[in-house]
Amino acid sequence: MNKIPNHFDLRSLEVFVVTAEQSGMTQSAKVLRMTQSAVSQIIAGLEDGIGVKLFDRSVRPIVLTTAGRILLERVRQILKDTKEALRETQTQERRRLASLTVAMSDSLSAALGPLLYVKLNDLSGYWRFWSGLSPFHRADFLAHNIDVVFSSSNVMEDIAGIERHRVFQEPYVLIFPKDYKGDTDLHTGVKEDLSFLRISLRSAMGLRIERQLNRLRVKFPDVAEFDRAPAQATAVARGAGWGVTTPLCLLEKPDVLDQIQIRPITRGSFSRQFDLLAREGSLGEIPKELAAESRRILREECVPVLYDKVPWIEDMFKWDDEEI
Repeated sequence: MNKIPNHFDLRSLEVFVVTAEQSGMTQSAKVLRMTQSAVSQIIAGLEDGIGVKLFDRSVRPIVLTTAGRILLERVRQILKDTKEALRETQTQERRRLASLTVAMSDSLSAALGPLLYVKLNDLSGYWRFWSGLSPFHRADFLAHNIDVVFSSSNVMEDIAGIERHRVFQEPYVLIFPKDYKGDTDLHTGVKEDLSFLRISLRSAMGLRIERQLNRLRVKFPDVAEFDRAPAQATAVARGAGWGVTTPLCLLEKPDVLDQIQIRPITRGSFSRQFDLLAREGSLGEIPKELAAESRRILREECVPVLYDKVPWIEDMFKWDDEEI
């Protein structure tokens, strides 16, 4: 059996992979938070140990040799398997987190938060549920004050090292007062019959609605803007106007369901997708478990409340990766 050479250890292999991906030791040192000389020494030691050159240093930026390309392909899989084994071992040994902080939008928190805790409370000794406007969760996530974020916006797309699990997708819908008998088409007579009541542009949802209206080239006078969806729904139920919202937002204020009309957007329909985000590898299989259980709770326990009142809405939800 061939003896594993000196310097052929997991840390050296990780430095090799990052250096190859960054096409240079200076960039690699920044990513790894090491000095350039330390990276250079590790790569040199690895090359001495296995007896071949892994990088061609005669060109800038440095490139992999044939041997380096072969090793890179193999080592990526080795590191992936090692990290997976570590996650599984830690999850099995730990069984239960000391604490878990979960951030959600107000609408998702109201419907999902309590039920998720009831179903999975043994995952952590102490749970924190944070709600609020989703764009504000970004800073707390980056500061490691939040472990898991349920996000319906793209505020995290530029952050490296995040694992993402799809949860579900819901449609945007129109809501009107119960006794409203006018036009419910987004493009025609609505704006003349009732005032348009906006969701705050401070929220990801409000911005998404406004962008879609602009895309459809429909514009309504600025009359009122509500920071929270239940307040908008209440105003609509009292006959003050009409609005664009989502089924999940309506579940925050279920008592208004009998006081409003819910209509589909027949032209220019759009939706919002919720994903569960966590720092890659930090919680083992827990993010995947949270996403799966959240999907089940929403699909089987929360959203069906709407089906008797709004039968057509059931087909507008998407629950599986293949659908989304």
